[in-house]
Amino acid sequence: MYKLIIGNVRITVTEDDIGRDQAAGAAREAISAANRQGKSLSHVEVSKGESGLEVQTTEKAGNRAARKTIKQSMLDSMLAAAKEKLYPASMFSNKDAWFDSDTGQEWHGEAINEAKEELLQAFAEWIKTVK
Repeated sequence: MYKLIIGNVRITVTEDDIGRDQAAGAAREAISAANRQGKSLSHVEVSKGESGLEVQTTEKAGNRAARKTIKQSMLDSMLAAAKEKLYPASMFSNKDAWFDSDTGQEWHGEAINEAKEELLQAFAEWIKTVK
C-alpha cells in the first residue's frame, strides 16, 4: 500500500503491484468525473478488482462554504474592497481623516469612524439580500 496526492485529494493505492501511473490515471479520471458533477473529493482509493482497477471516492464533508458561486465570490471581493477603502492597511494613510477628491472636502474626528461602521454594516446587510 502507498499513498499519493493529486491537488488537494489524497489517493490510497491498496496494492503495491499497481503502478503509480495507472493509479494516478484512475484517480485523475475519478476527480474529473466528480468535478463535472459539481462534487469535490477529499479521498480516492484505488484497488484491484476482478475486472481491473476499482476506484472508490469520498466526497468532502462539512461546510460547503469552501465552494462559492461566482456571485458570492464577487460579493466577497466587493466587501473586502470596501473594508480596505474604509480601513486602509497602509501605514501612511490617515485613519482619522477622510478626503473627498471630487469636492476637496475633508473631515476629521469621531464622525468618520461612526460613518465607516454604519456603511460597512449596511453593506454587509445588503449582501445578505442578494441571492
